[in-house]
Amino acid sequence: MGKDSKTANEGSATRSGADIAILLTHRDFLRVWGAGALIGIVRWLETLAVGIFVIDITGSVTAVAMVGFTRMLPMLLLGALVGTLASRFNRRTLLLAGTSVTGLFALILGLLALADVIAVWQITLGSFFTGILWTADFPIRRTIMADIAGRARTGTAMSIESATTHITRLLGAGLGGLLVGSVGLEGTYLLGAAMYAVIIVLLRGIRYTDVPTSSYHRNLLADTFGGLRVVAAERFLVAVLAVTVAFNFFGFAYTSMVPVIGRTSLHVDAFAIGLLVSTEAAFSLITSLVFAALAPRRYLGAIYVFGAVTFMGGVLIFALSPSYWICLAVMGVTGIAWGFFSVTQSTLMLLASPPALKARAMGALAICIGLAPLGMLHLGWL
Repeated sequence: MGKDSKTANEGSATRSGADIAILLTHRDFLRVWGAGALIGIVRWLETLAVGIFVIDITGSVTAVAMVGFTRMLPMLLLGALVGTLASRFNRRTLLLAGTSVTGLFALILGLLALADVIAVWQITLGSFFTGILWTADFPIRRTIMADIAGRARTGTAMSIESATTHITRLLGAGLGGLLVGSVGLEGTYLLGAAMYAVIIVLLRGIRYTDVPTSSYHRNLLADTFGGLRVVAAERFLVAVLAVTVAFNFFGFAYTSMVPVIGRTSLHVDAFAIGLLVSTEAAFSLITSLVFAALAPRRYLGAIYVFGAVTFMGGVLIFALSPSYWICLAVMGVTGIAWGFFSVTQSTLMLLASPPALKARAMGALAICIGLAPLGMLHLGWL
């Protein structure tokens, strides 16, 4: 390696390290980031606890799938609408309102479970409201993070966010298993309500302000569809969204089949199946951390497509391999690919969007991610 190249790499590492340090010492960024981490933990806690509770009560895999589908449905139905609202109103206020309503539902469901009168339809309704808050994460919370970070540090901010997502996936699933076994569904919901209260305190303390880019006097639906048309006119954004659609509908859907393949094709126990999932999550986390440390600013589109294509190839090998150990190795590869994909996805959308279009573009992204449950239903039908 030449001296100039070595110096450039050292300078890049120094710059990215300084960017991380600046963001992690920024009061508002820390609060919004911490709120997202807690939201992620609650989401995975509820996902696992609800799944176990519903299968124990109903004995129906379809019922579990429908609850999961309901949780993802708001992303498909409301992504563009939330993006429009984020362009019209103060994003901090919208995020506070969504968190408050979701926390109230968690408290009510916890009390119903404690009284042993909770029903599956109530759990499903609660999952739908949790899904609305998840939908708001893209056009509202992540857009706030990008605004606070600034354009030059958007990539670093999204790398930190991606790493946090994978950490909360590991923590939430692990804590969920412990909670269900010790305090049941009611404990999970009540803990979630307490964590939502902490999130509200964090968000109320930020000094972030934004200027609405769209007039609230205009018709809401017309404004929403108009925003989608504006996003559709940006060819690069359309390309990013098209890759997202393919990844979520044809690739990400395979995650619902990992337990089925583990049991019926690989003939392994629950621990071995859990190891497959945790291996993928661990490698995704490592990739996100490395990406945050290096903070590359070039070839992001190529990295994004490489991540999607490599993930798809790994899924194909996983489906065809009769060997558990090959599948375990493949999960490491798909984890790395997923890490590349998840880091660059939001970064590309935020960097390629004009300031007035950021929230709408992230809303369109939420719609495309919302195709994942349809892909799961399609996979089940196949």
